[in-house]
Amino acid sequence: MPLLTPTGVVCGFLLGSRISGFAPAVTFLFAFITFSGALSMNVGDFLRVIKNPKPILAFLVSFHIIIPVAVRVLAGFAFPQEPAFVTGLVLLFAIPAAVSGFIWTSIHKGNGPLTLSIILIDTILAPFMVPFTVSTLMRTTVSIDTTGMFVSLVWMVVLPSIFGILINQSSKGKIPSLFVPVFKPLSKLFLVAVIAINASRVSASVTSFEPVFLFLAFACLALSFMGFFVGALTGKVTALDRADRVSTMYAVGLRNISAALVLALEFFPPRVAIPVLMGILFQQTLASVAGMLFVPLPSVKRTKA
Repeated sequence: MPLLTPTGVVCGFLLGSRISGFAPAVTFLFAFITFSGALSMNVGDFLRVIKNPKPILAFLVSFHIIIPVAVRVLAGFAFPQEPAFVTGLVLLFAIPAAVSGFIWTSIHKGNGPLTLSIILIDTILAPFMVPFTVSTLMRTTVSIDTTGMFVSLVWMVVLPSIFGILINQSSKGKIPSLFVPVFKPLSKLFLVAVIAINASRVSASVTSFEPVFLFLAFACLALSFMGFFVGALTGKVTALDRADRVSTMYAVGLRNISAALVLALEFFPPRVAIPVLMGILFQQTLASVAGMLFVPLPSVKRTKA
């Protein structure tokens, strides 16, 4: 994952207008990515998790209140003359939790069902929360098509997720076991394609290097790291056990940035997409670093034979 997403960005900038014409396919490609990830979710795990709602409530407060407000304040202070960058950063941190959080949770021995339940809940909330968060925090600065964002999120995120869960549930996991081994690599290729196509559209608006881009890249890096830090701190403050802390950290820190990029190019000026594109470069690498810093794997004690 740390290699795939930057590869998509580089390909998009190199190919430029030669692939930007494929933009209408992005929604369908992204819907498939969401559907593929949702095939591993089932209702039973979700029902068991919500019997202990503390981790979910802690996630919602950190993810949808603390971090977006902090990002709005810090971005507004850092880029007072660049409302497009501020909007892009707010959109980047208003987007729902990423399915890739489940992968990192598994690597670091977290609570997989909790992560999947959080992703499911946040996916359902996304069409409401994303337009609400962006419009509330940016209402005096930019014009926002909240209805358009709502519809786009329903098609790209909510409906494919529900469809994937229903297939898994109705077949008792038999259909996913047949298709997931094929869908996983295919969805990663589609993710590169989505990023490349959208990066090609951004490249048309970036005609020359601007010194502010370096500062913007640093801001994206720092704010993205802050997401993992807040997620780890949330688990500690709420006294969650280690597995739940791992899940909470990755759920709070990892966001569906590819969806943010689609929305940025669909409903905002191209300049808004620049911080979102930079966020794509850092997120997966930071996920690896955050795991080592905040939730290192327990050391295994070896005994002599």
